Amino acid sequence: MLRSILGGRFALTWVIFLFVAAPLLAQTGSVTGTVVDVQGRALQGAKVVTSPGSFSALSDAQGQFTLKALNAGDYILTVDYVGFATSTQHVTVAAGQPVRLDVSMKVADTRQDVQVYAGREGGEVEAINRTFNADNIINVLPADVITSLPNANVADAIGRLPSVTLERDEGEGKYVQVRGTEPRLTNTMIDGVNIASAETVRQVKLDIIPANLVESVQINKTLQANMPGDGIGGSVDLRTKSAGEKPTVALESTGGYTPIIGGRPVYQFDGTVGRRFLEDNKLGLLFGGSYDWNGRGINDVEPGPFYLGGYDQRNYQYYRSRTGFAGTADYRFSDTSSIYLKGLYSLFHNYGNRWDYNFSTSFDANYQPVAGSGSMSFGAEIRRPVQDIGSLQLGGHHLMKNSLLNWDVESSIGRTRDEGYDDASFVNNNNYSFAADVSNPLVPKLKALNGANVYDPTQYYLSLLRTNNYYNPEVDLGFGASLSTAYTVGGHASTFEFGGRFRNLHKFANQDTLYFVPTASITNPNDPSLQMTQLLSSFSDSNYYGGSYAWGPAADYTKIKAVPAVPVPADMRNKHNTDQIGQNFNYIEKVGAGYVMNTVNLGRFRIVAGLRFEATNNSDVGTVTPDAPPVARSGSYLDVLPSASVRYAFTPSSGLRLVYGRGLSRPDFADLVSFASVSPGGVRTTSSIGNPNLKAEHADNIDLLYEQSLNPIGLLQAGVFYKNLQDPILPLNTTLSDGTIQTQPQNAGSAYVYGFEIAFQQHFTYLPGMLNGLGLSANYGYSASQVTWPKQVCLSSCNDPANRTVNIDRTDHPDLLRQAPHTWNISPTYDKRNLSMRLGLSYNAANIFAYNYTDTNASGPFDPTAATGGGIKGPNGDVYLYGHLQVDLQGTYRLPKGFTAVGYALNLNNEVFGFYQGSTIYPIQREFYRQTFGGGLRWSPSHEK
Repeated sequence: MLRSILGGRFALTWVIFLFVAAPLLAQTGSVTGTVVDVQGRALQGAKVVTSPGSFSALSDAQGQFTLKALNAGDYILTVDYVGFATSTQHVTVAAGQPVRLDVSMKVADTRQDVQVYAGREGGEVEAINRTFNADNIINVLPADVITSLPNANVADAIGRLPSVTLERDEGEGKYVQVRGTEPRLTNTMIDGVNIASAETVRQVKLDIIPANLVESVQINKTLQANMPGDGIGGSVDLRTKSAGEKPTVALESTGGYTPIIGGRPVYQFDGTVGRRFLEDNKLGLLFGGSYDWNGRGINDVEPGPFYLGGYDQRNYQYYRSRTGFAGTADYRFSDTSSIYLKGLYSLFHNYGNRWDYNFSTSFDANYQPVAGSGSMSFGAEIRRPVQDIGSLQLGGHHLMKNSLLNWDVESSIGRTRDEGYDDASFVNNNNYSFAADVSNPLVPKLKALNGANVYDPTQYYLSLLRTNNYYNPEVDLGFGASLSTAYTVGGHASTFEFGGRFRNLHKFANQDTLYFVPTASITNPNDPSLQMTQLLSSFSDSNYYGGSYAWGPAADYTKIKAVPAVPVPADMRNKHNTDQIGQNFNYIEKVGAGYVMNTVNLGRFRIVAGLRFEATNNSDVGTVTPDAPPVARSGSYLDVLPSASVRYAFTPSSGLRLVYGRGLSRPDFADLVSFASVSPGGVRTTSSIGNPNLKAEHADNIDLLYEQSLNPIGLLQAGVFYKNLQDPILPLNTTLSDGTIQTQPQNAGSAYVYGFEIAFQQHFTYLPGMLNGLGLSANYGYSASQVTWPKQVCLSSCNDPANRTVNIDRTDHPDLLRQAPHTWNISPTYDKRNLSMRLGLSYNAANIFAYNYTDTNASGPFDPTAATGGGIKGPNGDVYLYGHLQVDLQGTYRLPKGFTAVGYALNLNNEVFGFYQGSTIYPIQREFYRQTFGGGLRWSPSHEK
């Protein structure tokens, strides 16, 4: 039944078109104004409704609202904001003339101290109002809520929302995953406009952006015609700050300590200043900056899985820093016309050092190491990647009679470049006999027999150096405009909107890898000058992995770089890797979009429907490789994306939404490149190839949501969702005739994901005494999915019949990548007088990170001698991310003179990050970061939000 409904989306498209195509226009007046609290702070998300007519508007970040197309006459305006008493105002509207109305809201319960609305509790009230009153299904994180827990970056904060999981990197959130979909299906915007990615993928790496650089973060979980069509999973919209009616001054400085690898410091500085100038506060200026330095340390063991050959012991010493700036300038020509200039820039230095000891051995049929088959090696690495993201937007809002014109011109940039990403390999020529200790399968060990010391630096010699050069920029230029007109049909308030947007994206990647050998090793691999004892550093770790493993000496990369070296000679290329050119490309994408959308209030129903058209043109001059000429490609396609939502209000504080939207997700840039990368050796040879023939992935999305605002301050939401994916882009494994397992992204098979989510938020101010400071924010999400593989795929051009007969070596129906079946967040709060505390518990269940299982290689009993078999749950199964539970705590205490003391504890439970293959007893990576404890001061003399 559901499939037949979805199959009729083209009929639905025409119905929607007829619905939006014929608004009736009339000569009318308007009302503009602001909504603030009694201290003059802007209230965002307040709903303003007229009587008669039921026209409505929401206040923006500056508290401003506009009601259009009001016939001349008298009106009662009702202003609702959860937590505040309803305000009613009388206005008289004249045709063709705007009326100014400023509304000051009072706290609903006179026993409440209004000061509490200046901090996290005020942010939560804002989130409730914006979420409940929005036309689409959203989740909101205002700045005060973001900074109420020790979130290192924007992604960490977003990960606390319903049905959101994170892909983590080096202890921090990196990519956002919404409702059981992979990061590629999450779109990222700044102030409603797509931004450039710093990598060769579509998703934006959010650990680049400091957590407190934005005014708020909004996740759009459903699509509307006036939004970009990207975002099958959801769209993350970062909203920049702007000057309010009251001056803004906020400064913060914190510092902390992590007890790992001898102790690592962290510190952070933030500041925001802004105010309005000139007569009637026409000019607003606001500027904010943030800097944080994180000396993160990581203890990491990568067993790989253990029975397939051994493991690595790795130690990371990081010097990560983020520097971010954001600012807004806006000028109001009048109450009905304004322009703005907004900018955001963030620079991320992800510097660090790595050292690793590599244990390797063969296993017999009894799962025991083969005597004398063991070997050791050592590696040292420096990491100096630099990433930045920037966005600049010029735009305006102009009310013209009964129509509102919005326009903007924007540009953005995202880049990754290396200022040194080099590593060195040390060889150990000894053969070792190991005993296996798997008494704890999560901490497997190989113990050297016969008194051998595998950490003896005299046994390691420098043998190979590698230098990676990489530069990957993206520059986006675009512009857009929309015109919305209010009108009435049969006395029902309605709004017709149409608009368009153009975006030109240019991304290229230059990458090469150069290999060198020490000059002395050409004649003598064991030359004394290459012995590790000559290259030692002062780094040590006496409590590596909590004492579960020993740790040996480490090498100093500065000394390694001073060793004379030359490119790998021709007669040594069978022993060492040679120089390589990577996935280089030069890609241009142009997207032109137009839309029409109509909103109608019919009694208790509010209906929003629209059509969006997106035309995509792309070209790539091709990859330059040593073995083949560039493969150029170009193409174009048109997408028609209908959307519709119906909201029925049972009461003013409760309602039910039904939403449909069609979205798309274009392929990653790197996947479109014609390239081949082969990894020989080990237990089997693997390769990866690109696919210039990839098409965009599409999805039909259906949501049903019930919501109820709770007295005195709270919100309950419960809903279900379903996503039917067409042409899903999947990394498919095929076994070639020579036994190589080859991976290539393909538009293959079919897939779906469904689930439900529930969210509850409440401040228990009705409780007696000290208990009335308690509050709770909690959410739970469940999702399930299924992939149906195709029987055959084309490995190159589908126009070649010979390539239509490659069979997919997998017949089961796995989950989608990154689909975590269970996610939940529990956040108790306490606010009483000057004290505010919040505990954050965030969990997501294990999910598939990469497909690895094949019927040929992994079916049947596990055989350690051949590294095959074991079934879907064996060591040759799919690669899973571990489930993740993190516990964080933060408290603040308001001091005199505008100061606030802050104390926090991050990762109190020292949660593991890592991967396993098939089952948790086959780990392939487990790393720990330890806790971070810190504190500091905030200063805001005006207690501005």
